[in-house]
Amino acid sequence: MEITDIDVTSVSTESWGEFVEFPLVTVMSKYDEYNNADGDNPQARRKWMGPVGDVVVEVHTDAGITGVGHGNWATGAIETIVDETLSKLVVGEDPQEREKLWDIMYRATIPFGRKGAAIEAISAVDLALWDIAGKEADKPVYELLGGPVTDEIPCYASNLHPVDMDTLEREAIEYAEKGFDAMKLRFRHGPEAGRAGMKENEEIVKTVRDAVGHDIAIAGDAYMGWSVRYAKKMLDRLEKYDMEWVEEPVIPDDIDGYAEVRESTSIPISGGEHEFTRWGHEELLEREAVDILQPDVHRCGGLTELQKIDALASTHDVPVVPHSGTNPHLHFIAASTNAPMAEYFPIPEWFQEQQEEKDSTYADAIYEHPPDAEDGVIPLPDGVGLSSELNREALDNYAVE
Repeated sequence: MEITDIDVTSVSTESWGEFVEFPLVTVMSKYDEYNNADGDNPQARRKWMGPVGDVVVEVHTDAGITGVGHGNWATGAIETIVDETLSKLVVGEDPQEREKLWDIMYRATIPFGRKGAAIEAISAVDLALWDIAGKEADKPVYELLGGPVTDEIPCYASNLHPVDMDTLEREAIEYAEKGFDAMKLRFRHGPEAGRAGMKENEEIVKTVRDAVGHDIAIAGDAYMGWSVRYAKKMLDRLEKYDMEWVEEPVIPDDIDGYAEVRESTSIPISGGEHEFTRWGHEELLEREAVDILQPDVHRCGGLTELQKIDALASTHDVPVVPHSGTNPHLHFIAASTNAPMAEYFPIPEWFQEQQEEKDSTYADAIYEHPPDAEDGVIPLPDGVGLSSELNREALDNYAVE
C-alpha cells in the first residue's frame, strides 16, 4: 500500500459554537481587550482564537483507503506545513511504517518545529495513518494498541462555565443527576481582578461543591491565566473544597513555577495540554511539576507519540487524562492501563434552551459519530479505524477558504 495524496481543510472556530464567548480566565486575560471575565466582551477571545481552529487532514492511498486526522489551533500554519513539507515526505511511502514516517517528519521540521504548529501538523498526519491501519485491518485502532483494558470509559463533565452562580449551580446538579461522578469548572479571574476576583473564584468552587456534595469529584481550569504567586494564594483558599485537580495554573514554559505551585498545595496540579512530544512531557515529569498529565493527541505528536508519553508517565506513577474527548483519545484510553478517564463536553440544558435549535460541539459538527456519554461513561468506539468518519456537509460549511 502506498500514500498517493493528502488533502487539507482548515476549519473555522465557528464550529465550536459559543464556547469561545463564555466568561473564563485565560492566558490572555491580563489584557483588558482580551478579557471576558464579566461576560460583557463576547468577542474578546475570537480575536486570538480564530478564525481557524482545526485543520482536517485526509491521507489517501492506492488501496482506496483514506485516513482522517486533525490538528488544532495553529491558524493556517498546519495547512502550510502539511502542504509544503510533510506531504513531500510521506506521499509515495507505505502508511503502515508509522514509526519511520513520524521520525522523518519530526527531523525534517526541527529547524522550524519541535513544538507548536509543526508538531500539530505531524499529529494530524500521524492520526490519519493510524486510521488507515485500523481500516486496513478491519479493526478499531484500540485493538491495534493491544486491545481494550475496559468495557467502557469513565468520563468527567467538562462544560461548567460561571455564567452566573444560579446557572452554574443548576448545571452542576444536572450533570450529577445524569450520572457524572466528576466534573470540571472554569475559574473566572486571574491576578488582574485582585482580591475581589479571588473571592469570586472561590465562590464558583463553593457553589459547585455545595450543589453536588462531597461524593462528586470537582476539578478546576485556570487555563494558564494565573501567576505563581496568585496561584499559591488561590489554592490556599481552595484547599477546604477537596478538589480533584487544578489545571494549568501558569503558562506551560514556567516549569519551575509549576513545580513551586505543586509543592505549595495538597491539591493535585495538572498540565500538558499545551506541551509537545515525549521530550516536553518528560521535563514535566522529571521535574515533578504535575500530578496529572494532560497531553492532547491532536497537538502532542499524534497517537504514535502519545503512547510514548503514556509510557513515560506510567514510570513516574502519573496518570494520563488527555485533553478533550475526541474519538482518537477514546481509542488511546481504551487500551491504556494508565489513563483512568476521558474529558467529555455535554451541552448544558440551559444553553440548549436559549438556542433556536441545538447548537453543536466541535465533534458533533465535523464528525459523524461523536462520543456520547450515558451515566458518566462512554462506550468503546464503534467501527474500524479511529471512528473518524467526517460529516461532509458540516466540513464544507465550516471550511475556511
